[in-house]
Amino acid sequence: MRDDIRLLGRILGDTVRDQEGEAVFDLVERIRRTSLRFHRDNDEPARRELESILDGMSERETVLIVRAFSYFSHLANIAEDQNQ
Repeated sequence: MRDDIRLLGRILGDTVRDQEGEAVFDLVERIRRTSLRFHRDNDEPARRELESILDGMSERETVLIVRAFSYFSHLANIAEDQNQ
């Protein structure tokens, strides 16, 4: 199942890059990596960095980022359903 989720994540990342551009893809990845550091390691500097990233986003960027993470969540749920 993890392989399926990773594959779907890569496809989604490619789609975000193709449709919205490299800058949006990079922002999604930066948020994803920083969030992982914060949640896995309870990393306080990562929390502050994440707050700074999110506070600095435009309304358009916020919509695109929320959409990307929402799509990923839906894709992960579909992968889980298929593996039950």
